[in-house]
Amino acid sequence: MRVCLLSDGYPPWERGGAQKVAAQLAEGYVRRGHDASVVTTVTDRDAVGRSTENGVAVHRVWSPRPRGLLPYLTLHNPAVAGPVERLLDRLAPDVVHAHNVHWLSNAALRAAAERAPVVKTFHDAGTVAFGDFDAFLDDVPVGDPVTAAAYRHPRRRQVREAGLRYNPVRNRLNRRCLAECVDVGVAVSDELRRALAANGVDCDETVRNGVAVEEFPRSPPADRLPFDADAPVVLFGGRTSYEKGGAHLARAFRRVAADVPDAELVVTGDDDYVERMRELAGRHADRLTATGWLSRERLRAAFAGATVVASPSVFLDPFPTVNLEAFAAGTPVVTTRFGGASELVTDGEDGFVVDPRDADALADALRRLLADPPRAAQFGERGRRTVADSFAVERAVDGYLSILNRARER
Repeated sequence: MRVCLLSDGYPPWERGGAQKVAAQLAEGYVRRGHDASVVTTVTDRDAVGRSTENGVAVHRVWSPRPRGLLPYLTLHNPAVAGPVERLLDRLAPDVVHAHNVHWLSNAALRAAAERAPVVKTFHDAGTVAFGDFDAFLDDVPVGDPVTAAAYRHPRRRQVREAGLRYNPVRNRLNRRCLAECVDVGVAVSDELRRALAANGVDCDETVRNGVAVEEFPRSPPADRLPFDADAPVVLFGGRTSYEKGGAHLARAFRRVAADVPDAELVVTGDDDYVERMRELAGRHADRLTATGWLSRERLRAAFAGATVVASPSVFLDPFPTVNLEAFAAGTPVVTTRFGGASELVTDGEDGFVVDPRDADALADALRRLLADPPRAAQFGERGRRTVADSFAVERAVDGYLSILNRARER
């Protein structure tokens, strides 16, 4: 079967969760004997072209990425429309597996639908929200459940969220394109599926992301760690921002540091929000270390060497990849209750699920693991068993291949 994956970004140029998942699946399709190709975008003209990466034919096309114009370009991006059509003609896929296509735009979905059945994976709520989907929090007091009504994203919220970027026809045209072009819609978590449905975007199935457990070391060499191997470490990785919980984590760490004198907060990934986190950490700012982006091997070692991994997002974080990677490394997590994290993490068994807006609850969860290494180790081992048994990447590959085959046979 010839499968073409559409994805706005692809490693190594982009390292976010959705991009990692697209690469995992493409390589998984190749391992199963299928012909997998990827069409993706880059902003560097020198990176345009074709390469073969782990058996996958990756085709990179140039696209500008002016953030202010995204609500318009996502409907039709003229920079990519022609190149994508020509690539699809040449690749002649039996089925197209679309991932995030905000920059590839609806033009790519329409071109794909004219040539093959289309399966679309929703990695986020970007189809209905103009950024990280957090507006619903206004209607959810600390401790209360998130209702379908809270997830509804009316025009007044969209205007407030997007500001001058607001495009009044974007969501309506997005829904029309999905209805006309997508044969099977897949969400990466039930919670994302519920939020999309509340806004008129129905998914047919849920396939949760997986992780290659065997790639994560159990006991990394100390010289591979970007921190003191003997210190109690809270690891915060990936995209650092307010929405990812950077401010809430820094405030909670300030409380924890007073009780766990040798605790460290280590931030891996981009450092755009690090200075703000240092300000919020107050007199404990010197115990916050920013490593920048780490190599794949050193990042896996960091996951394994940390005492606890934190993912306290304050938006609908669909299914945080960082939690999968932490569990694969045998490290417990303190994670958000917003989004799909609780579909992986069992509160009080392999981690803690908290409302990050409750600073005391977040600090207490971190403190309980930092101050009790045996409990942290026990939680981490349970997490590793969970992902090995139920969230292996091959399970996700199997799920998608079944869906792709059914779409092809319709």
